[in-house]
Amino acid sequence: MNFLPLPFLATLSLSYSAWVAVSQAMDRHYADIHGRGTEPSALLRKRGRRLGMLALTVAFIVCVRDSGWGIGPVTWLGTMTIAALLLVLQLCYAPRSLLRTGKPALLLALVLTIPALVI
Repeated sequence: MNFLPLPFLATLSLSYSAWVAVSQAMDRHYADIHGRGTEPSALLRKRGRRLGMLALTVAFIVCVRDSGWGIGPVTWLGTMTIAALLLVLQLCYAPRSLLRTGKPALLLALVLTIPALVI
């Protein structure tokens, strides 16, 4: 077991960016950010769902690689819950700020995931 916070931060940023992508594929959350009456295009819905699932899958791989099969899935569920809670609070109190935090979280996830998988 590795006690560096790098895999945890990589998983958290991957989970957060995944939930951002999935929320942008939903009518309600898309309308919260872009104004009532607007809907995401079919391409944006498909892309958001696929990118979200890909990011959650990579987060699972990072957790299992870091903590093993015994505790890795539990760690993955915990970090997904923390990321979802952060996103829900952000959608409730400052939904437009999601546009400013989604892409940097994805870039941070990419920067942290590569060393987390190599170490």
